[in-house]
Amino acid sequence: MVYTKHLIVHSVKHLRAAVSYSEKAAKTSVEGEGGDNYFDHVFPYVMNDDKTWNRRLVSGYKISDVFHADDEFIWTKQVAAMSKGNKIDFDSNSSKGIFDIKKLDEKNAVLAHHLIQSFSPDDDLSPEEIHEIGRKTVLELTGGNHEFVIATHVDKAHIHNHIIFNSTNMVTGNAFRWQKGTKKIFEQISDKHASKAGAKIIEKSPKNSHKKYTTWQTESIFKSQIKQRLDFLLEFSSDINDFKEKAAALQLEVNFSGKWATYRLLDQPQIKNTRGRSLSKNNPEKYNLSNIKERLKENNVKITVDEVLERYDEKIDIVKQDFDYQVTIENWQVDHKTEKGYYLNVDFGVANHGQIFIGAYKIDQLENGDYQVYLKKKDFFHFMNQKVSTRSRYIDGETLVRQLSLYNGTTPLKKEPIISTINEIVDAINFLAEHGVTEGSQLKHMEANLYDALDEAQIKLDKIDEKILELTQVAKYLIAKTSEDPEEVQGAKKALEKMNVNSDLKYRDIQQELSSEKLGRKILKNKFEQTVNEINTLNEIHAVKHKSKTDNKYRIIS
Repeated sequence: MVYTKHLIVHSVKHLRAAVSYSEKAAKTSVEGEGGDNYFDHVFPYVMNDDKTWNRRLVSGYKISDVFHADDEFIWTKQVAAMSKGNKIDFDSNSSKGIFDIKKLDEKNAVLAHHLIQSFSPDDDLSPEEIHEIGRKTVLELTGGNHEFVIATHVDKAHIHNHIIFNSTNMVTGNAFRWQKGTKKIFEQISDKHASKAGAKIIEKSPKNSHKKYTTWQTESIFKSQIKQRLDFLLEFSSDINDFKEKAAALQLEVNFSGKWATYRLLDQPQIKNTRGRSLSKNNPEKYNLSNIKERLKENNVKITVDEVLERYDEKIDIVKQDFDYQVTIENWQVDHKTEKGYYLNVDFGVANHGQIFIGAYKIDQLENGDYQVYLKKKDFFHFMNQKVSTRSRYIDGETLVRQLSLYNGTTPLKKEPIISTINEIVDAINFLAEHGVTEGSQLKHMEANLYDALDEAQIKLDKIDEKILELTQVAKYLIAKTSEDPEEVQGAKKALEKMNVNSDLKYRDIQQELSSEKLGRKILKNKFEQTVNEINTLNEIHAVKHKSKTDNKYRIIS
């Protein structure tokens, strides 16, 4: 992301320092953070001619004279206090900042916030464009209710904005609350406007990234990736030495020297090793050395390291492209596109408009200009309210699908996870068949998994049918509730009340859910029937070729 920093102005003397601009500006520097005199010359520094291109890149918001912004900040605070029946005195020499007649022990008052917004030297942006990015960023962050001064410095390779905004809200008189998540909100808003202007987004290190909104993986995701690679190796390794060799090829460090096996991903920013016992709640021993050796005895396939690498890469691509929901959005729903992804316009209720960033790998552009979005239930996205930044929040993929489809009236496709499971098992069986494995415990193990998956698919279909029946019944009464016949209306209301359905619910409120469930059922039903038909066909072929056998198992070799 564009590099951002937040600092706090606590004392009045730091604001008052602007009056000494002419004699101290050339000497000031804020290279080192902290210390008693850090903000002594913050305004002179921010508006230094040598840094801001002869004051051309200094501007203010709700400020008549940017070079006396400190006075205007204080006047606004006085107005806010008086409107609440309070009287405050400001002592420019006090480190406490504010003395309230009614509260003399006020300490650590936050008078203003100092933001720094730095851009990559490779950005092809003019200082004026960078200045405008900063202006849009702080306007959205503060909702346009706080005075601010912004100066763009051009004295270094990385052009950067210094923004100082008054902590006092000019509308409510309340103080801006800089909370734990405000820095992240500031960064997200900054990234949005910077990317729209064409700025490069500078990645931060993993330790500074939000665990649910970053390209870096968290420890829980490390465990998921380790488990995925181990399960793959258990399927396609012949013995423990082969297992270790292929683990190294998959960038998985394996250590069996201790009581518990430990693993580490070498192609991810994982620092701490993961114990094998933490990878399976039901069977802590599953990924320990003895269990791995025992499991590998079932395998009778010889697959080279190169073949395993190619196979694993294909599997990862499939996993990345997998989804729980597919929804079509129209061109007007896209605010702007970057190399990494898209910013989409989203509404959450009335007067709650903003944007959400989605990675490019989750979106395909269609020939008609619309877009197909692929989301998972457990995906997390940051909704940025462009009017009131404090209303920004994180939402999951399921909620986002609902909002996107409500926004344009489309019906999202709900894909049941069991479909992916069936596809993966069938693909693995085919892979073994290509390598001459048509018998043995390894194949029987996969066949059993496929039968279990089909049983699960049937159970899921039954549950979907129950839900569709319930939704259809509710829809029926909701339609009846709009009848001109009072008796029909009364009967419908009683039926809905008996079903514990909100009386304010309308047909259109469940129409989309009903359509989505029916569409998802159709996809799952087709996959179920297709797989069963293939099994039956292959069983017939198998029976012809092996007349002496009565076994009803199958081989998917097509």
